[in-house]
Formats: sequence, C-alpha cells, structure tokens
Amino acid sequence: MTRKLAVIMIAVAVAVAFAASMAVAGDPPGQIMIEKGKDKKPGVSLDHVKHAGSIDCFKCHHTAEAKEDIQSCFQCHGVDEAAASVKNAFHKSCKDCHKTEAKGPTKCKECHVE
Repeated sequence: MTRKLAVIMIAVAVAVAFAASMAVAGDPPGQIMIEKGKDKKPGVSLDHVKHAGSIDCFKCHHTAEAKEDIQSCFQCHGVDEAAASVKNAFHKSCKDCHKTEAKGPTKCKECHVE
C-alpha cells in the first residue's frame, strides 16, 4: 500500500510541476500573422496552436532556455543585424521542417495566400 501511495504522490507532484510550468509560460498566441519582412508576396498566417501542440517549443524558439524565456521571433529577426532576416529565418526553419517531416506547405503559394 505504501508503494502505491508513493507512486500516486510522485505522479501528482509531476502533474503539479507540469501545470505550474505551463502557467508560468502562459498560453501561446493562437494565430500569428507574419507580415514583417515580406516583400512582394502576401504575409503568412501561422496556426501557432497547431504547431505548439505538436512541436517542441525550442525547435522554433531556439534562443530560449526555458519556456518563460520565450519571446516573439520578431524580437531578434528583423531587428538584430546578427540574426537572420525574417524571410530567411522562416523560410529555413519552416520549409526545412516541413520537408523533413514530409508534411506542411513547402511551395510559395501554399503559405503566401491572398
């Protein structure tokens, strides 16, 4: 009985820790419109909820060390000259991932829709 109680208590502790980390990080934005850095093509609408539910946050938010450190991509890209441009950062990150995972758009007009 004590072993069962210990397992339950550990499970509860893990659940509480996970819930606390999510509360600190806050809810991610639902839909993100990527207008910054666009040239002749229309901006891109990113379903952040869909991506956040299936991809590790740090795959895209590569400079953050913890969820509470996550910032908007536009804090660096398009602002900091040392960072890739918005266009180059999203093209590389998004297209490469979509190709690797063999799902998601990879052609211009699949993302840049009017």
